[in-house]
Amino acid sequence: MNGKRYLLSLIPITCFLLFWQVFADFGLINTGLFPSPARIFEDLTILFYQKSGGHSILLIHLMVTLRRLFVAAIEGILAGILVGVMMGCSQWVYRFLDPIITLIMPIPGIAMAPLFIIWMGFGDPTIITVGAIATFFPVAYNTSTGVRSIDHQLIRSAKIMGAKELRLLTQVYLPWAAVFVFTGMKLGLARCWRTVIAVEFIAAANWGLGYMVWGAAEYLNAGIVYGGIILLALTFTLIEKGLINLFESMTIEKWGMVRN
Repeated sequence: MNGKRYLLSLIPITCFLLFWQVFADFGLINTGLFPSPARIFEDLTILFYQKSGGHSILLIHLMVTLRRLFVAAIEGILAGILVGVMMGCSQWVYRFLDPIITLIMPIPGIAMAPLFIIWMGFGDPTIITVGAIATFFPVAYNTSTGVRSIDHQLIRSAKIMGAKELRLLTQVYLPWAAVFVFTGMKLGLARCWRTVIAVEFIAAANWGLGYMVWGAAEYLNAGIVYGGIILLALTFTLIEKGLINLFESMTIEKWGMVRN
């Protein structure tokens, strides 16, 4: 059933690409600004077969970006869960950190990048750090909300049965907040992806999908610009539908906490 649903979702995308190709073939659009899907695919294929150090240039860009994404996301998720639990369990910690997070969270990652470039220079340290910060906020807020929403009867019951602080955390607080944590992780990962790509525009030294798109724009290579944007959308869709949804189905859906 899921396979049929995914196939149906491809119909409007396929129609859009067909119309785009027809308009380009008949000269109804400026192909210098809007290259046809066939031309975009051709440009990406050429980049795929170009080599650097014996490896595909396109795959190097992709792998470098994915490595930055996963390192930044893991750092941000772990820090967000830790701080979120602390904020949820302690009213004092929540009141202390909430104004700070509220002040910093609206600042876009791309606006933070110049500051971190001054501190850390160009390349991975800046990109990963800013990506981790972007991931941190949704995870921390959602985790703290989940922990703060717990039914206090459960806590009292667990304490009556002799549960200590560590067991309360692992067997009461976190299971109760699991749905909130997963929501924060999905939002944090999406925000991390956007931030990593955006910061690659200005802070990447030589590799990354953001660097690839920005470099192509400077040389007015519209095919690579469009192809890079399409590749960005497809890559994150595969990450979300494949990795995140699979992990979700193995945990909170299996536990009956959400409907599949």
